[in-house]
Amino acid sequence: MAADGKVWRRGIPCKATGNGTNSRKVLRLWWGSVILFDMSTQISSSGKTRSSVNLVRSSHSWTEAESAAGFVLRYLSPMRKQLTAVMGSTEEADQALRILLTHLVSAGFGEHRRGRLRDFLARAVKSCAKARLAEQAGAEQASAEQGGTESDPEKSASVTLDSKQWLVLWRNCLLERAWRALERMQHQEANRPLYSVLWASTIHPKASLEEIAAEVEKASSVKLDQVQLQQLKLEAKAAFAQLLADEVVETLENPDKAAVKKEIQSLGIGSAFSGLTV
Repeated sequence: MAADGKVWRRGIPCKATGNGTNSRKVLRLWWGSVILFDMSTQISSSGKTRSSVNLVRSSHSWTEAESAAGFVLRYLSPMRKQLTAVMGSTEEADQALRILLTHLVSAGFGEHRRGRLRDFLARAVKSCAKARLAEQAGAEQASAEQGGTESDPEKSASVTLDSKQWLVLWRNCLLERAWRALERMQHQEANRPLYSVLWASTIHPKASLEEIAAEVEKASSVKLDQVQLQQLKLEAKAAFAQLLADEVVETLENPDKAAVKKEIQSLGIGSAFSGLTV
């Protein structure tokens, strides 16, 4: 991240395509840096300007989830990527996830229902990776007894997680979820293409209003004049920041304002809130 806090790494979906009301837009991720410009205010559809984000608008913590397995499925992407790095293949990663989800279905979060969800899942990833390696060792031992290759008893104990890699994967996941939520908002009110406006403005930070308007029209079939576009740019900025804050809240045990601010800083996503009152 740059010193001014404006550079986001990954976690950004690709440009939406097709009609917003009739087709499903495609989201992809790739490595690279994208700059999100600063905006100091939000202009609502009623014409009133506001510049605030309620960091604790949502008070639902992961510790209150009725279904542990169902809730964790939201974050399958970073877990699968981390397990693939640990296990060496997506097939083995999926087998490890099977062990984790089976456990959560039967036992829930149990006594581990505390702290940050990303910390709980980091421990869970390591635990299920070891469990899968133990399964492999058992199968290899049985094979060795029948004349096959002997297992390596130290392989399971060597499982380690790259904390920096996990933090990046986790941050990308929350950013992607916020982008998808903004896209759903656009589907609900197609004449106000907040997602398309913010996306076009984000990947083309030096583009003129006319160029951005052309990109938005191509993506959403909505034609905007410069005044409308400027208003929607401001509104989309605040809407995205609010959705991202909501995502952070759900991953904390006690999501008060101070805790949410601290997590935003830890994840390096403060640029999404620049220029807004939080």
